[in-house]
Amino acid sequence: MLSSFLKVRFPPRPIAHYALALSLVLVMALAVFAAFVFHDTSRLKETIAQSDEKLARQELNEAIALLTEQANANALAMMQWDEARQQLENPTYYGYWRNSRARSAGVISDNLDAVDLYNLEGRNLSASFAGEAIMPVQIDTKNLQHFMVQENGHGHLYYFFPFYQNVDQTHLLGYMGFKSDLQVGLVQLRKFRYLDLQSVRIVAAEGLHIPLPKIVSALRFKTINNPETRALENLISRSFYEIAAIIAVIAVLAYLATVSVITRPLRSLSGHINDMRRGKGGLLGESYRGMLAVTELENVRQSLNDYQQQLDDMHVSLAHKNQELWTQAHHDPLTGTLNRRAFDDDWRAMHRTNPGMPLEVAFLLFDCDHFKAINDTYGHQVGDQVLQGLAESLQSALRSGDRLYRLGGDEFATILLSADMERARQVVERCMEQVLQHDFSAYWVREPVRISVGISALRMAQEDDLQLLHRQADIAMYHAKRPGQNKISVYTSEMGEGQESLVSNAETSAVYEAMADPDQLEMHYQPVLALPSLQIEYYEALVRIRGEHGLIMPSSIFPVVEFRGLECEFDLAVLERIRCDLEAGLIPVGIGVSLNVSGPGIVNARVTEKLLQFAPMLSKIKLVLEVTETSLITQIAHASANLNRLRKAGFVIALDDFGSGYSSLRYLAGMPVDLVKFDISMVRSLEVPGRQAVFVEDLARLIKDAGYKLVAEGIESEALLDRVTALGFSHAQGFHIGRPAPLAKSPPVNQAVAG
Repeated sequence: MLSSFLKVRFPPRPIAHYALALSLVLVMALAVFAAFVFHDTSRLKETIAQSDEKLARQELNEAIALLTEQANANALAMMQWDEARQQLENPTYYGYWRNSRARSAGVISDNLDAVDLYNLEGRNLSASFAGEAIMPVQIDTKNLQHFMVQENGHGHLYYFFPFYQNVDQTHLLGYMGFKSDLQVGLVQLRKFRYLDLQSVRIVAAEGLHIPLPKIVSALRFKTINNPETRALENLISRSFYEIAAIIAVIAVLAYLATVSVITRPLRSLSGHINDMRRGKGGLLGESYRGMLAVTELENVRQSLNDYQQQLDDMHVSLAHKNQELWTQAHHDPLTGTLNRRAFDDDWRAMHRTNPGMPLEVAFLLFDCDHFKAINDTYGHQVGDQVLQGLAESLQSALRSGDRLYRLGGDEFATILLSADMERARQVVERCMEQVLQHDFSAYWVREPVRISVGISALRMAQEDDLQLLHRQADIAMYHAKRPGQNKISVYTSEMGEGQESLVSNAETSAVYEAMADPDQLEMHYQPVLALPSLQIEYYEALVRIRGEHGLIMPSSIFPVVEFRGLECEFDLAVLERIRCDLEAGLIPVGIGVSLNVSGPGIVNARVTEKLLQFAPMLSKIKLVLEVTETSLITQIAHASANLNRLRKAGFVIALDDFGSGYSSLRYLAGMPVDLVKFDISMVRSLEVPGRQAVFVEDLARLIKDAGYKLVAEGIESEALLDRVTALGFSHAQGFHIGRPAPLAKSPPVNQAVAG
């Protein structure tokens, strides 16, 4: 009969039914067991907690009773002390007695915080005789009470007793009061068994009087763990072990059930899938039904057939997705240009197309001037739009078939195959023209956006030469960014030598050492004359570094500083060196000094704070702060805020190198400057008659009439000095007036320089 029952086929059921049934059994068993454990544990913990709290409260009551007994003993000792009786009868020296004798004579306990005596009217003797009352000034003699007051987070006990002349208590002389710290008294009194003394705190309001019988009710405290708590922990641990044993038994039973109901059919299913992979025939042509068949396994068998039919469609879709992924992996998501990975892949592909054959290539590297300043001033969103505009302009200027790559940040590149230097220059000029024509003002960028381009070329470029070409173009691009360059630079071997010295020679080490120790800096000071008096008004501080082989000049210093991005750190070192010179008295009272600060420095908080350290010197010496117009324009809002702060402190602000950069009168009108320092190139144009000289003259008059003072740089002849004086320049500077030199001692005040 059993065999016939086993042959009966039941309809398949979802695996969730079996899992749910097993889970219910497990949950019910654990729930019943947990309920018993929880009930027993809670009841035991509650009983222990109530008992501990009751005993702790009893300990507190006993402790306060002991403190009260101590106070009574102190009162009896006080009444028997002749000195105390004398104070009530004649309190002339009460202040001395209370402060020096009352607690130090050994008559009463030394754990009292204060002792005071009161007259028959309940008036504190300290108050009556101009003393400092620590205890209450007045007490109620008809209703003497002991109480507690919370003062500054501590509970203080106050005890008041009548003071009789004799033990028979027949003649009342006055009253006495004691003050003690409750927490200190409890600590000194005894070791508590149930009360956690560190947890005792007062819940009454500050200054509220709490009568002695109600003190315990105004305290909150915790109890100390006792052995019964350990018994509770042991009970809980044993319970958990029992739960773990039950879970283990149930897990074994669940495993056996899973093997029987799920694992064996899945093995059969897996065997059929392997047969299909080896191409051995049909797929799961029969159902694996047992006495407890699972619906999900039947669905898997049927779904595999459908899956096989969909594989071909998936292969087609996968090829399409691979193409999309390749495009995403080789294109810059911001600008749409090819990225660095595509750049490397294309270079290798060029050589695979012509294996073993060297290529004639020109490598062009484009970099946006002052992009970091634009990004910091207008935000990353505008910076992204500028990069997109640059990419669009550069791509439109390249030849058909040339590919533009974004290598990172604001750096773009392209490789020109079979292009001589003349053709490469033509491409670069078209790129620069397209960038100039692009309307960046649509992104709210106020200043013009410019690029610098470095070009490197190899006639016999091998596959391993990509890094060399990139480095050479980077060196050339760096030279293109230097002042006085035309923003396009072709790499030469001389540049390479200069770059190696820039990267590794002694000048680089000297710059780093000077920033670490400003004493290695040497400041040379060039006089600036006030016109037409020809008196020295201030000196311009110009930095040098004392190296092993002599002085290192600015032409070697600042390329290292700019290339390494050390402008702010170098500014701080130079300012520290100038501050030391000023404190040493090299610049006399009445003659000023001008300080040069870099573009990044003028918007740096540390540099601004360093400049403000010069403020105490402004009462004795004039301080001129020279900044370039480029540093103001690129971050005009931030720079203007810092300069206005320095002007309020007393600095004079000079706009340096006016005429060498943007030279926009629109920008000048909004700049917080007092002096406009004409660049040497503009000043020297006054020596040559012509349109440029007339333009400089008119520009000088226009700026002077607008309220600015003018400084002429590069004065190297008496005739040029007379010319700028006649034009209304307020100051002049140049080799004809004086060369930069160290100041070993203070020069004479108001020294005139003869032509």
